[in-house]
Amino acid sequence: MVTILPCYLCAMVRREIEIDEDTDRILTQLASEYGDLSLALAELVHAQEGPEDFANRSEEAHEIALRTARDSSKADFREGRTLSWNDVKARNRL
Repeated sequence: MVTILPCYLCAMVRREIEIDEDTDRILTQLASEYGDLSLALAELVHAQEGPEDFANRSEEAHEIALRTARDSSKADFREGRTLSWNDVKARNRL
């Protein structure tokens, strides 16, 4: 599997900062969840640019998976493997 990194990770810069213990605990947790603290911080900082920019970068990073899901959904619809919303509600007594 090939991981495509966002373009802002191509040229990394080392920066030393001082943080409080609570922030350090949160960053440690982020690093364990993300697998890479640098990537987690880069994503958080760039998310501040705006939701639209963040969505565009996310779509680009996951383009193959999104296209696969879209194509699968289209095939399901063409081949009649879908349910209407009314059918879903009826099956679940909504």
